[in-house]
Amino acid sequence: MTAKNIIIVGITGVGKTTIGKVLSEKLDKQFIDLDKYIEVSCGVDIPTIFELEGEQGFRDRESLALKQVISQNDNYVLSLGGGCVIRAENRQIITRSNNLVLQLIADLKVIVERLVKSPNKRPLLANQDIQQKIENLFNERKEFYDAVSDLTVNTTNLKPAQVVSKVEQYL
Repeated sequence: MTAKNIIIVGITGVGKTTIGKVLSEKLDKQFIDLDKYIEVSCGVDIPTIFELEGEQGFRDRESLALKQVISQNDNYVLSLGGGCVIRAENRQIITRSNNLVLQLIADLKVIVERLVKSPNKRPLLANQDIQQKIENLFNERKEFYDAVSDLTVNTTNLKPAQVVSKVEQYL
């Protein structure tokens, strides 16, 4: 089975962008980060969208951006924001074509270490106990990630190239 496109889902901090870039290069596909796409099309960063429009406003923009990216592009690796799967309409869009949906997971401790080091501002984590918040978000979203995923890879002890190799074996 050769998947036309690859969509990467998972909680924040599992390495969706990092793995997506390496995977797209290796498979000669365009890399699209949905959060970056939203920022470019809106002209402001995601924390600003959250500040001005709240999570609901951001989720509306995210659903629209997902539809646009999937309908206007081909031969891509698409990295989704951690919460993109919470809307049923997004899950339908993600699963309806012959895309390979890759779920990345990692141990909670490792995710927290990565997020503490990360320069990215994540609005849902602002002023929170990061470990508790990640655990809660993952528990809320796990069934959605599982529902859309064709392949799940635990990135805890893997380098990006090793994750890519697992995806290639699957393909």
